[in-house]
Amino acid sequence: MIENFRHYSFLIVHFKLSLSLLAFLFLFAVLGRQPLQAQALTSGADFLKIDSGARSEAMGEAFTGVADDVDALTFNPAGMALLDKPQVGYLRMLYLSDIAYNFGGVALPVPDGENTWGFGAGIVNLGTPNFDSTLGLAPAVSAADNAVLASVAYRFKDIIAFGLTGKYIFRDIAGYNAQAFGGDAGVLVTPVDKLRIGLALLDVGQQVQFISAGDPLPTTARMGVSYKILDIPHHSVLLSVDGGYQFGSQSFLGGAGLEYWFDKTLALRGGYTGDAYQQHLTAGLGINVDVAEFDYAYAPIGTLGDTHRFSLTFRLDTGENGLAAPTGFAGNTSNGVLSLSWRPAPSSEVVGYNLYVRKPGSDKLTLANKRPLNQTSIKLKNLLNGQNYAFALTSVSAAGRESTPVQLSVVAGAASALAPSLMAPTGFKAALAGEGFALIWDPSASAGVVGYNLYIADDAGRPDKKLSAQPTTQTTITLKNVNPNRVYPFVLTAVNQAGGESPATPVLKVSLTDLKNNILSQFVPPSHLKVQLVGGKINMSWDSAPGAAKYNIYVSHDGGANFNLLTPQGFNKTEVVMGHMKAGQSYTFGVSALTADGKESQKAVQNLSAQ
Repeated sequence: MIENFRHYSFLIVHFKLSLSLLAFLFLFAVLGRQPLQAQALTSGADFLKIDSGARSEAMGEAFTGVADDVDALTFNPAGMALLDKPQVGYLRMLYLSDIAYNFGGVALPVPDGENTWGFGAGIVNLGTPNFDSTLGLAPAVSAADNAVLASVAYRFKDIIAFGLTGKYIFRDIAGYNAQAFGGDAGVLVTPVDKLRIGLALLDVGQQVQFISAGDPLPTTARMGVSYKILDIPHHSVLLSVDGGYQFGSQSFLGGAGLEYWFDKTLALRGGYTGDAYQQHLTAGLGINVDVAEFDYAYAPIGTLGDTHRFSLTFRLDTGENGLAAPTGFAGNTSNGVLSLSWRPAPSSEVVGYNLYVRKPGSDKLTLANKRPLNQTSIKLKNLLNGQNYAFALTSVSAAGRESTPVQLSVVAGAASALAPSLMAPTGFKAALAGEGFALIWDPSASAGVVGYNLYIADDAGRPDKKLSAQPTTQTTITLKNVNPNRVYPFVLTAVNQAGGESPATPVLKVSLTDLKNNILSQFVPPSHLKVQLVGGKINMSWDSAPGAAKYNIYVSHDGGANFNLLTPQGFNKTEVVMGHMKAGQSYTFGVSALTADGKESQKAVQNLSAQ
C-alpha cells in the first residue's frame, strides 16, 4: 500500500512538472511564430502598458491570475480584495536613456464577515529629463506622463472577486498638456484550492488629445491562470500563465512565470514574455522580512538595452506572516537547577526555538543558545539564588525567522517560577445571538489569568487561526455575519501576563443552522457539576440531564487538552466517589450525558487540585 502511495505521489508531481513545461513550450510556440520587429506607438498613453511591479515583471508579466499584492492596482483590480492586510508599495525602474518610471500604491482590505472589500489608490509617473535635438537652435524640452488610480473590489467568500479602477491621465510634452479618463475591470475566480483564474479589461476610456488629433488608450484584454504546484513546509512554487489581446495594435501578447519561495523569506523568479514585436526572458528575486518585502527584476529590451526594477512593499499589520509562538512557557526550580519547558508551536514551519536571557543588573536580552533548540525543555545551572532572571522564547523557521516572543520572569532558588502552568477554561459552549452566535465559557481556575485566546482549530483539534490579535478579557464573544452552512471548530486557551497559554479546550463545533434548529440545545450536558476532595477522596455530583439514560465520566491530566474515559459501559447515577489523589497533582474531570441510542452530549468540565 505504501509503495502504491509513493507511486501515485510520483505521478502527481510528474504531472504538475509536465504541465508547467507544456505551458512554457506553448508560449514559446505562439510568440516565437511572430516576427521580431520594432513596435510603433499605438495609443496616446503607451506608458500605461509598462509593468508596475518588480515581482510581476520577473514572472514574465503573468500576473492577471495572481494579483495578490498592491500591484493588482494595475494588473487586475479584483486582487485588492484578496489581500489579508494593508500594503504600501513603491517601485522605481531604471528605463532607457535616463528615463525614470515610478509607481506608488496603497491597498486596504476591509473584512465584511466572510467576504472582503478592497480599496486601493496609486500614481504612475514616467519622466523624461530635458533633451535638445536641435543642437542648441531651440530650447531644451521635457516630457512627463502621469496617471492617478483609484480602485474598489469585493470578494465573495474565497470563491470570486470583482474589481474596478478609475484613472485620471495627464501628459505634458514641451509645455503642451492633455488629459483623459479611463478605467479597468477585473475578475478573479478560485474554483479549487491553489488554482486561480483572472480576467481583466484594461485602459478603456477617452482619447488623449493634445491639440486637435486624439489617440486612443492602449485597451487590452487579458486572461491569466496561476497554480501553486508545490506547497510544503519551507518550500512553495507558483506557476502563472497569461495571454491577452491589444486592440490598438491588433496583436496578441503572452507571458509565463515561476516563483519559488524558501521559507517565505527568499524568492527566486523567472519568466518569458512578449508580443508580436518583441519577446524576452525575465528574472528576479525577492527578500521578505515579515514587515516588508524587497523585489528586484531584470528584463532586456533587445538592442535598446536592459531594464532594472526595484520595489519595496510594506505590510501594515504583520500577524499572519509571522510564525506561531510557543505556548505554556513555564519554569520550576529544584536543587539549584532551573527547568524551563514549553509546548510546541502549532506550525509545521517551526524547526526550533531560541531562548533569550536577561541576567541580573543587565537591561538586554541575549541569546542563550548557539543553534535553535530542537527540544521543548532546558535545564539551567549556576544561577544566583534570590536574583531575578528574565527569559524570552521564540519559534524559529528554517531561514531564521522568529515569532513574537513569550516571556517569563524567574527568581533563582525560589520554590517555583512566577508563571506556573495554566488550566484551560471550562464550560465552553455556544448559543444563538441575533443573526450570529455567542461563545460562552467559565473562567479558568488558575491564578494570574488575564484573558483568553479564541482559535479556529485545525483538523487535529489544535489551535490554528487566532481570531483576535489581543486576548479578550471577557468570558463571551459574539460572532456576526457567519456562514450559516459552515461548521466552525473552535478551541479556547487561557493567557497569563507573560503571554503563556493553557492547553486548549476540547474542540467545540458550531453551526448556525444547527443552533437555529435547536439541534445542539435538545440534548444538553449535565449541569451543576461539583468536584470536591472529601477525606482524601474525590466526590463528584451533578444534576440529571433531560433525556439522559447514562453518563460518561472522563479525567484529564493536562488541563483538559486530552480526556480519558473512566466508564466504558456508562454510569447510571448522578454522583460517584473515587479513590485518593496524588499530592501536588491537578485533574480535570468531565461528565457527558448519553441517550438510550448512544448519542452523547458535550462535557461539563471541572478542575480539581490536590493540596
